[in-house]
Amino acid sequence: MERSRRLLDRWPIYYWRRYPLMLAANGFKPRLLQQIPKSAIQQALQLGYLRWTRALAPWCRGKDVIDVGCGMGLHGVGFLLEGAKTYVGIDPEVKPRSAVIKDQHNGQRVDCGWTPEQLMHACPRFEMIRGLSNQLEGKRTFDFAALHNATEHLTDLAGVLGSIRRLLRPGGTLVFNHHNWYCWNGHHQQPKTVKKIIPGDSTQSPYIDWAHLTTQHPPESYVMTKLNRHSMAEVRSITQAAGFEIQVWQPTRSTEEQGVDRLTDAIRKMHPHLTEADFTTQNIFVVARLKS
Repeated sequence: MERSRRLLDRWPIYYWRRYPLMLAANGFKPRLLQQIPKSAIQQALQLGYLRWTRALAPWCRGKDVIDVGCGMGLHGVGFLLEGAKTYVGIDPEVKPRSAVIKDQHNGQRVDCGWTPEQLMHACPRFEMIRGLSNQLEGKRTFDFAALHNATEHLTDLAGVLGSIRRLLRPGGTLVFNHHNWYCWNGHHQQPKTVKKIIPGDSTQSPYIDWAHLTTQHPPESYVMTKLNRHSMAEVRSITQAAGFEIQVWQPTRSTEEQGVDRLTDAIRKMHPHLTEADFTTQNIFVVARLKS
């Protein structure tokens, strides 16, 4: 199966033809696939929105899903493809009549041909809401909550996870992928990869080679207003304090292109409180179950 999935990632046409058969083999009912517009599925595939949801299939299948920080909606197509019973995406940036979305392969903004409003009209199990998770408390409940590369952007991570706890039914599951602030490109600014380095560029100097950890960033800057700058230990502690029992804690090491080989002893000595894993972990994949 793993080999087949690698092949599917490489050849989208093959993927498109075989995907319904894979779903059926995993207990997904073909009639549910017919409720999702084919062109929306094609766009979700081409723009890279099925990889994340495919990884979450063991936890989301047959569940009512809430996707916090959902963006513009194509992940919802993936959740339904993987067998989610219903999908609700919520984000303060949702634009119901905009079809502009980020291409996950290159970060470019493109027109995907489907607005959230159109997707909701076409598929009754699909819903998107412009707002915050706490606005649903006392009104809706779910079995499964996901945050895709959203936790590092939450200035009140504890508050949001507490809100999600109140939205989940007993035994509910939380899954998120957290980009580590302390890795080489944890700042989310340029250079994001080694290939993007511009020697002598003054706009990159506050960030390059872990400089983002010591730079005094302006209060109104992106890293101060859009990133919470939590350590991995803090993320773990906040998750547990919010009422979740961590079942999977899976770090991914940064690659050479993500700057891991640029770590030096001089940089280590500047931050003696950090471990090697703090410097070299790119992101953490977390699965947590709501405590009784």
